[in-house]
Amino acid sequence: MNSKKIFYINGKWVSKKNANIPHEDAGFQRGYGLFETIRFQNKKLFRPDKHYERLSKGLLNVKIDFDKSYEEILSLLQQIIEKNKINSGLIRITITIGNIKDDPWDFNSDLNIYISIRNVVFSSMSPVRVKFYSEEIFPIVRFHPQIKSLNYLGNMLAKRKATKDGFFEPIFYNKEQIITECAVRNIFFIKDKTVFTPSTKLGVLPGIMRETVLEITKTLNYEISKKNILFKDINLMDEAFITSTAVGVLPCFWENWKSKYKICTEIKNSIENKYF
Repeated sequence: MNSKKIFYINGKWVSKKNANIPHEDAGFQRGYGLFETIRFQNKKLFRPDKHYERLSKGLLNVKIDFDKSYEEILSLLQQIIEKNKINSGLIRITITIGNIKDDPWDFNSDLNIYISIRNVVFSSMSPVRVKFYSEEIFPIVRFHPQIKSLNYLGNMLAKRKATKDGFFEPIFYNKEQIITECAVRNIFFIKDKTVFTPSTKLGVLPGIMRETVLEITKTLNYEISKKNILFKDINLMDEAFITSTAVGVLPCFWENWKSKYKICTEIKNSIENKYF
């Protein structure tokens, strides 16, 4: 990757090669921190207010004092785009509890803020192949309330297995055989004119793109349902797609099932026309 990129670390703009994480950072040593990944196209940020809102609530829930206003964070996001002269890509903001002092359980009162950026070409991808796994075989951690923590071990193990097996994304079902979410994305199904997605009551992370899909679906006059979706019923669905900041709305399929993705395409196009 381009080592000339400029990143932000604790109030300073530094080159990528000098963007070092302090070895005493408790967030990376203990998994005590949160992150947000924010998409931008043609230098336009995708719903930064929603990302800030989720980040702020998450930090409050994990007892990390955060005094940066929305305007301050927005300015940093805009600056990193301009400094790197990137038109479209992803920005990741990571905030951790601070550095460990002499006592290994005593943390610095000053949190650490890291902001990085990377180029991404957002092209219209063909439907991707997914695989359903029981989440009981992975060390999945579900936080209540939901947060984007640095602890993604179970999700990454599932993602790694799915990739090795030739699938784009793993999708989990719980011990009651109820579909929950993907490793790093949300899942939607469509039957007739109803759009289904798992409820956050299942511990599902409320993705920003997920929220956007629900908003757009209402404007298109389709029904929305958050009732439980059983693994045994997936082949009864007419369409399916996964969502995230990085991929947007991405149609998906699995073995012995296919779709024409008519409504999915309409939702995808409506979001792109409104926000990108």
